[in-house]
Amino acid sequence: MELEHNPVVDNETRRSFGYRLARLASMWRREIDADLRVFGLTDATWRPIYYLNFSSSSMRQTDLARSLSLEAPSLVRLLDVLEKRGYVVRETDEEDRRSKLVSITAQGRQVAALVSRVADQVTARLMAGVSDPELEECCGVLDRVEQAAQAHKESADAEKKDAR
Repeated sequence: MELEHNPVVDNETRRSFGYRLARLASMWRREIDADLRVFGLTDATWRPIYYLNFSSSSMRQTDLARSLSLEAPSLVRLLDVLEKRGYVVRETDEEDRRSKLVSITAQGRQVAALVSRVADQVTARLMAGVSDPELEECCGVLDRVEQAAQAHKESADAEKKDAR
């Protein structure tokens, strides 16, 4: 399959945007990870706690794995560790007995609060040289890119559905 020539992508800044965005996200997580190591937390342990803290209800293990870009077996081992530490609990999903629901505990919420404080400190450190107007403009660009990606996904999903 040959890709179409797209003059918009010929611009080096546009071409490198996704790569730079992914690299920055990885660097940002490493900064948070380094600051949390003194509390005995690693990227693998703090991310599920942080993510679950934003959920208003229990979450299926499979959905959590997808959200964290983890394979299901890796998440199961990780949840075993987090459950032993008292940060999460797993229960059988009454709607689908093959599935497990994961919830954050009160102790897990305390850890999530610590993660949030550290993440805020990292954010302040990394963004010290960025003005509010610059940040607002950047967020606007990211919003438009995210909306385009979502629209493309929805279009592709609709095409797949129509093809069936």
